[in-house]
Amino acid sequence: VTAKIDAKTGIDYSLVAPPRATAQSLDADLKGEFYSLGHRSTIPFSPLPLAFPADHDRMVYFGASSYFFNTAGIAYHKAGALVFEITEAMISKKAGFKLDTSVFSAFIPQLEEMYPNMPMKFRLSTPTAPFLTIGPGGISFQPIVDAQAYAILPNSSLAPLFLLSLVRNVSAVINVRSGHIVGSLDVGRIRLSLKDSAVGTFQVELLQSIMNILTSNVLLPRLNARLDEGFPLPLLDRIQLSNILVRFHQNFLLLGADIHFQPR
Repeated sequence: VTAKIDAKTGIDYSLVAPPRATAQSLDADLKGEFYSLGHRSTIPFSPLPLAFPADHDRMVYFGASSYFFNTAGIAYHKAGALVFEITEAMISKKAGFKLDTSVFSAFIPQLEEMYPNMPMKFRLSTPTAPFLTIGPGGISFQPIVDAQAYAILPNSSLAPLFLLSLVRNVSAVINVRSGHIVGSLDVGRIRLSLKDSAVGTFQVELLQSIMNILTSNVLLPRLNARLDEGFPLPLLDRIQLSNILVRFHQNFLLLGADIHFQPR
């Protein structure tokens, strides 16, 4: 039983064990595994058991484990969906600077000599799939992002300038809307390191404020727009959820709701 999410990924919701029925409840263990539509591979870690609380205030409960979210990271990483480009046209005028070599030459003097007054572009990618943890306090992770800077030459070709590694703390807010898990990300301050440079060495700390603006004002809104579209829960046809609760437990997110059947 699978649900196609978009052009690149889907979710496998197949049963991993026979459902368990009692006089009071029906429990079903579903795989909850994202996969890339182009290439499905073995997940390099196993799901952790979910210890559901003895709570029966809602009609239905759904546990989304860290395995569920981390397989999403692997699927999107394999599908090449975790690659983003930042260009001048994407930067708000409120940021107060243009994305060109004249701005960065204040921190990297060599740029003014090698590529004077040329537009720039950043290509952001994740060298590995992001891995998150879930606890009673919520969802948190520290994604590593490679930021490759280019100068755009007059003939439109790209000249590589430098490669930065970006690490920052990220927390997530999760909710349920219209039968979908939706979310948004909030980020902390970036830690920078220089991985490679074609323009000599320089103090990467001087780029801290600029990279914070680029990731917070350009990258984060794009990620949150995708998360706001949501990922479907395995619901039966014409089932509507109400009175929804969202709680964090060790290694999983617990969603509870009352259900209403909508006839045709």
